[in-house]
Amino acid sequence: MPRACRPDLLLVVLLLLVGCVPAKQTTPTAPPQPSRPAPPVVQPLPPPQPAGPLPVALLLPLGGKDAALGRDMLDAAQLALFELEASDLLLLPRDAGAGPETARAAARAALEAGAELLLGPLLSSATAAVAPLARERGRLVLSFSNDASIAGPDLFLLGWRPEEQVERIVRHALGQGWRRLGLLAPNDGYGTRAVESWRRLLAGLGEPAADAVGIYPAQGDPAAAVRAFLDRHGRPASDGTPALDAILIADGGLRLRQVAALLAFYDVDPAVTRLLGTRLWADDPAVLRDPALRGARIAAPDPDAEAAFGRRFASVYGREPRPLAALAYDAVVLAAAAARGPNRPDRGALLDPNGHPGALGPVRLRPDGLAEHALAVLELTEGGSRVVEPAPLRLALAVR
Repeated sequence: MPRACRPDLLLVVLLLLVGCVPAKQTTPTAPPQPSRPAPPVVQPLPPPQPAGPLPVALLLPLGGKDAALGRDMLDAAQLALFELEASDLLLLPRDAGAGPETARAAARAALEAGAELLLGPLLSSATAAVAPLARERGRLVLSFSNDASIAGPDLFLLGWRPEEQVERIVRHALGQGWRRLGLLAPNDGYGTRAVESWRRLLAGLGEPAADAVGIYPAQGDPAAAVRAFLDRHGRPASDGTPALDAILIADGGLRLRQVAALLAFYDVDPAVTRLLGTRLWADDPAVLRDPALRGARIAAPDPDAEAAFGRRFASVYGREPRPLAALAYDAVVLAAAAARGPNRPDRGALLDPNGHPGALGPVRLRPDGLAEHALAVLELTEGGSRVVEPAPLRLALAVR
């Protein structure tokens, strides 16, 4: 009979069997992870704030023969600063003298002093000398010249151009039904540009009067040229019908009065053949008082606006401003617009299509560097002048 199993041996066997059974595998519990924070909300950065007022050079003839005009323009610029409360502008006046070299030196000094925008100078030759300096430093120039040939995307001209005045008065004449038009102009820069504008405008409109032009010498007696013009274009027909409905004289001062007297001498009746003019007429009080010019019509700024500017200027400085002083006022208005916003000077603000409120009415800059002004049509009377066609209140509505 087999031997009974020993209890201690059985226990050892059981322990060995337990040890041979693989242990149950368990996945260890991962330690708790900290919760991931939400991504931060990125706030847009505010636009950079301009650091102080915008330094603006003001290049004027403050000495020499044009010193009185330069003083009026400087005072008009300061009047604009006061009326606009333009604390964001710092004017840096510099004497630009009378020629290109002095203007260039003044511009260089202003740029070295930190000027970021240049207002002036007055003459086209001086402006042409200043423009390269400004262009090298990426600065804009707002010149007081009216010479369209030097304008460009970084060189704006604030002066009253003969081209816009010729266009304004010619369109008015055509609107009155005066289709037989003639032009008399001096053989100088102003006259040449008036003739070019006249021919371009009338040819573009398909009008036959584009070549009815007489050019007289800028110096000397205009009688021969006026007589030759009338022989070709201005003699009445045999039945008395006038050859011309209107004659534009693109001149001013003494020469204008000489030409008007010659037209009267050669039997041009201003009641039948209207005389037309540009803003140059309004710059000479003697022209406005000349009986030979009564009934004539001219393109000029609104007289009420001009009178209001003169009163404000006189109330501060005790004298009447010269006509060109208004350009300096307008320049500061434009500079104040350019000083607003982060990109100073802001070219987009300068080119606002609605224009800007100038001293004598709205003024608008075009991308090609030319300025447009709101011009009225005035008729000269015994007492001065009267408005027959008002200036547009907004240049977006102006005749182009």
